[in-house]
Amino acid sequence: MVDPNERSSRDTIIHWLMAEGPRQETPSALLHNYCLKLREFGVQVDRSTMGAPILHPVAKSSFVFWDLAEGTSQRWFAYTPDQLELLKASPIYRIYTRGEPSSLQLDRPEERGRYPIGDDLWAEGYFQYEAMPLRFSDGTYKVLTLATKSPDGFGSKDKALIEATLPALTLVFEGFVSRNTAKTLMETYVGKRAGLRVLDGEIARGDGSPIDAVIWFSDLRGFTSLAQSRDEGALLKLLNDYFEIQTDAIETHSGEVLKFIGDAVLAIFPYKNSVGDAVAQAEAAAFQALKDSGAQDDFSFGIGLHPGSVFYGNVGGGTRLDFTVIGTSVNLTSRIEGLCGELDRPLLASADFVEQSALKWNSLGHHRLKGVTNAVEVFSPEANAK
Repeated sequence: MVDPNERSSRDTIIHWLMAEGPRQETPSALLHNYCLKLREFGVQVDRSTMGAPILHPVAKSSFVFWDLAEGTSQRWFAYTPDQLELLKASPIYRIYTRGEPSSLQLDRPEERGRYPIGDDLWAEGYFQYEAMPLRFSDGTYKVLTLATKSPDGFGSKDKALIEATLPALTLVFEGFVSRNTAKTLMETYVGKRAGLRVLDGEIARGDGSPIDAVIWFSDLRGFTSLAQSRDEGALLKLLNDYFEIQTDAIETHSGEVLKFIGDAVLAIFPYKNSVGDAVAQAEAAAFQALKDSGAQDDFSFGIGLHPGSVFYGNVGGGTRLDFTVIGTSVNLTSRIEGLCGELDRPLLASADFVEQSALKWNSLGHHRLKGVTNAVEVFSPEANAK
């Protein structure tokens, strides 16, 4: 028969998890308050972690760390070969791969010696460590760990309370992981601003709005010959090096990469305060990209810049859509960049862009561009304009 006090503790924590857990801002806040709830009902938790393998272009796992004295923090792991070996030597690996829990009485040398973390925790004053699987609805396992500095460890009533509340905690945590996965995928494949708009419900064809932005279009020089002179692995590395230079520069200066089109990059710098600020950010990004590519002997690229109004939203057919920018300004920027090879300049801009720039630019004359009615004057920056 369950003690009424135990039932009350269990029901209170489960009710809090189901009612307030999803309203927590982050997994860190969820774990922090869950541990405080356990302590409120007599479970002396002094340290806890909650983690899951994640879909992310860089990191492979995300963990929330909680400590009674220091609070919470979130960490991401990419798992280098050394880190992977450490993972395999931990109780967490057993949970991820087999769903097997681990319990360590740290004051017993033979138990704490089972895993490297045992000696570490014992040195920090912990007496018991529990690693428990959180089974998600897709059958995969995530992990919750709890540790205490109480010489008495976790008693049978403590463990019963924890185990009774794990299904509710798992359900709420899975919601956080699912939302974070969706957000990460949107940001990775669509872009941060576009991804947030899609997640906010702009998913119907035609959803979107006009925005003012500096448009960036860049393109590798001589991609066909580059592709013909390299095997697929070498070509992929070259493309990734090129895209990394571009993306780092654009995002460092408040721009957003919208898409990679073959060997081309389309990006925008929305007007936040003024067109002048967006122009300055785009200039800084272009100069950074050109500087960072200086060490690359095997490729070069051109960049075209132009400010204008574009439609920012969903276009496509039926159930296959793309969140992008369209408009005459996008076409013009692409055509301007197309002159980089012909004029032997790595960076070109329109007159509208140069009018808003604080730097010095040199006119390279008016040029006829495909799909543009009137000849367009293009400019390149002076050699010392950086």
